[in-house]
Amino acid sequence: MEFLGYRRPDGSVGVRNVTALIPAGRCANEMACRIADEAGAGVHPLLHNQPCVHVGPDNAAARQVLTGLGQNPNVYATLVLGIGCDSISAVDLAADIAASGKPVEVLTIEREGDYDTVVSKGIAFAKQMRSAAALMQREPFGVAELKLAVKCGGSDTTSALGCNPVAGWAVDQVVDAGGAAVFSETAELIGAEHIVARRGATPEIGQKILDAVARMDKRISDAGVDILGSEPTPGNIKGGLTSIEEKSLGAIAKSGTRPLQDVILWGEKLPGKGLFFMDGSANTPQMALGLAASGAQIMTFGYGGGLPARFRGMPASSLGNLPILPVIKIVSSPHVPSEMDYFDVYAGSIIEGVESVDDVGKRLLDEILRVASGKPSKVELAPRYREVLEMWRTGPVF
Repeated sequence: MEFLGYRRPDGSVGVRNVTALIPAGRCANEMACRIADEAGAGVHPLLHNQPCVHVGPDNAAARQVLTGLGQNPNVYATLVLGIGCDSISAVDLAADIAASGKPVEVLTIEREGDYDTVVSKGIAFAKQMRSAAALMQREPFGVAELKLAVKCGGSDTTSALGCNPVAGWAVDQVVDAGGAAVFSETAELIGAEHIVARRGATPEIGQKILDAVARMDKRISDAGVDILGSEPTPGNIKGGLTSIEEKSLGAIAKSGTRPLQDVILWGEKLPGKGLFFMDGSANTPQMALGLAASGAQIMTFGYGGGLPARFRGMPASSLGNLPILPVIKIVSSPHVPSEMDYFDVYAGSIIEGVESVDDVGKRLLDEILRVASGKPSKVELAPRYREVLEMWRTGPVF
């Protein structure tokens, strides 16, 4: 099994070849948009909501995530933009990204003197990088070079039977071929954490799963909420799910069956090969940000069905605004055939008794390799609009 990708200076392999515009803080988002509008196709602003009023660990996590975006293998070059009074130094962020060996430039209003100079210099750099990226040719690589992220949403009673086990089947194949895979959504382990913990490669790794869920459960209970025995999202209730435990048992199916190599923090870079869990939010914009920062080059997103399946792009379409992480959409419900133009892989055939999980899994893996080789996914073909990515915050804001 092979795909066609781009070798990077740090040895990683990209499946896209974009120039990323990364604001050091949200105040620089406007400059990133103006530069992207003038620079043309292949230049993308990665807008986010990092303010100057986060402190301590939240700032450290945001810097790690923004560094990970710039170092993601799907990025050819990066322009870091700042005001000069950002809580994360644009100069330091650019230096962190440059450690990957790829082209990096930094422009701030403080250093350049005014806004318009930053924009004009940024346009020139972005156009130069776009032209250089266009000269690169794809070459063949084995699946061992893949880093696959998996997420689910719009969950209903078909998720545990269709899209999630199909994604898990693909995860097993990537891991068995020597690649890496990562899943997340800590709140959606609640009630099923003991099952995932048993898959830890060591007892210590299994305990990390239990500890991550305990921390999440405490944050929830500290807010005066108990979600055990209940289902927190209206869409899941409309889809027929009855409890968080039921949802979690379906959600963990997307992780496959292989041993868990470690638990990493939100936005932390994948440390090696095999299967990993990222301790993080279940909120799509936050989780997509963390998974892209981990170095994943491609992602599957499984839907049961329901109203979220009616989106041409994604719910909270930040993934449509995150072109460094192409997304393959899977749908399970046989009740959404009219929306199939929005999806890449149909898993409703399992519910209908026409295909097995293995059958659809093979189709999904073939699609992963095609998209990794340059085929646009349905999300990439959807009309884009710009939605700000959300930083995951656990501390105070002042």
